[in-house]
Amino acid sequence: MNRAILEGLKRRVTGEHGAWVDELSSVLWVLRTTPKAASGESPFSLAFRTKVVLPPEMTFLTWQTNTFEENDSEEGLRANLNLLEERRAEAHLRTLAYKKAAARLYNRRVYP
Repeated sequence: MNRAILEGLKRRVTGEHGAWVDELSSVLWVLRTTPKAASGESPFSLAFRTKVVLPPEMTFLTWQTNTFEENDSEEGLRANLNLLEERRAEAHLRTLAYKKAAARLYNRRVYP
């Protein structure tokens, strides 16, 4: 995780040494909301049981934010809560398959 944070900061900050502090929160936001290859889910969605609404979507209305209704949202959150354990189990299985494939690739290149 530290490597991912450093890579994100390197991409955003050039030149000034103290500018990384201003960019750290946006880099962390990206890491939390981007779906991971291993699980197919973002850490945010696994923790909070819902998709993230990005800050620009609050300024520039999108279909998702324009058609938002609180009652429907609460029903959807309850449905997501019922499916949460299933989503986590599926993410766990995808993670195991990803690790197995990575180990197979690594072991193919290693000679005894």
